[in-house]
Amino acid sequence: MKKLLSASLTVLLLQSVFCFVLSPVGALAQTQEVLTNQAIIDMVKSRFSEGIIIAKIKSSRNSFDTSASALQSLKKNGATDAIMMAMMESSSNTSGQINNSSTSGNSTQSVAPIEITLQDQTPIKLRLSRNMSSADAKTGETVDFEVIEDIKVGDIVVIQRGAIALATVTNAKPKGRMGKGGKLDIVLDSVRLVSGEKAALRATKETKGGGKTGAMTGGIIASSILFFPAAPFFLLMKGKDIAIPKGTEVTAYVNGNISLDARKFNSR
Repeated sequence: MKKLLSASLTVLLLQSVFCFVLSPVGALAQTQEVLTNQAIIDMVKSRFSEGIIIAKIKSSRNSFDTSASALQSLKKNGATDAIMMAMMESSSNTSGQINNSSTSGNSTQSVAPIEITLQDQTPIKLRLSRNMSSADAKTGETVDFEVIEDIKVGDIVVIQRGAIALATVTNAKPKGRMGKGGKLDIVLDSVRLVSGEKAALRATKETKGGGKTGAMTGGIIASSILFFPAAPFFLLMKGKDIAIPKGTEVTAYVNGNISLDARKFNSR
């Protein structure tokens, strides 16, 4: 009986030693696959889909270089903005876990932005949100326009359909006596981006030195109406107030190049 018990204990001891020896090997095998920038570039060149690459990034350990120069290299090699954002998020999470487990807990990793540019002269289709008339408009009041179509930089939506663009009435006079017509001038100000930032707008594609680039007269607005062909003639009639109906469509333009951080936007 004693011999049997001794043999059993010996077997258990050997199993424990065997497991102890193999455990580091298993752990090492799990940590061998560490994604790097080059691994991502290789997957892109092998034509893996964006979704597969992002899933791999989220499920694997990594040692990504997210410096500005490294991100530029990734972009030159075909990595999409969505892939780079996934890399940066994964790298940031890994850094956060390391910092939390560190005794100091004071060091943080600065992450370089992924810069994209909303180009000057980018057209934005807008729709007037309410009726406007020189009869009751007030100088200084704010006018809302609604963005009709998504505006993208690459695959990233930077201005979403339904976003609000703001304008200001700069001159409003009702019709006068003796056949004097009304006046209604509006200056486009800005549009709200998906990130919460604002982009300056103007009414004409080209800028002209010394002028108010956002200024629109009632006639300019009317000439942009898609389904109101009689408006220009109507606005030129003497002794009449300028009336701009709700739903009037105009095209505004981005006023100057605007640098944006792609991480603040949702790719679609």
